[in-house]
Amino acid sequence: MRTKRPYRLMLLLLAALALGLSPMLMPPQDSSARPFRMGKLPPKAQKFGCGVCHSNPRGGGPRNAFGRDYARIGLKAGDHYTKKLGVVDSDGDGFSNDREFDAGTHPARPKSRP
Repeated sequence: MRTKRPYRLMLLLLAALALGLSPMLMPPQDSSARPFRMGKLPPKAQKFGCGVCHSNPRGGGPRNAFGRDYARIGLKAGDHYTKKLGVVDSDGDGFSNDREFDAGTHPARPKSRP
């Protein structure tokens, strides 16, 4: 019976370690930043980085208004920026996303207008 105790202890320690590290190894569920998507957006969107779709400019975490529209329209269209997404006014400031990108303003910030 003495030989089983070290194995049990080792298994317990490994389980505790795995549970403790799992949050660090797996991103949170609401994190969905995908840097490759920057190449799918209009060239003028590049200056906003991951913040074009996410509340956090570094990406991940909750999406902003444009990011939610991209998820609703762009992802369903095969993960592409579409004409339909371009005519949407994600931030409700009266200017379409295309117009905002063309002017260099942010399509998810109502105070950022062409």
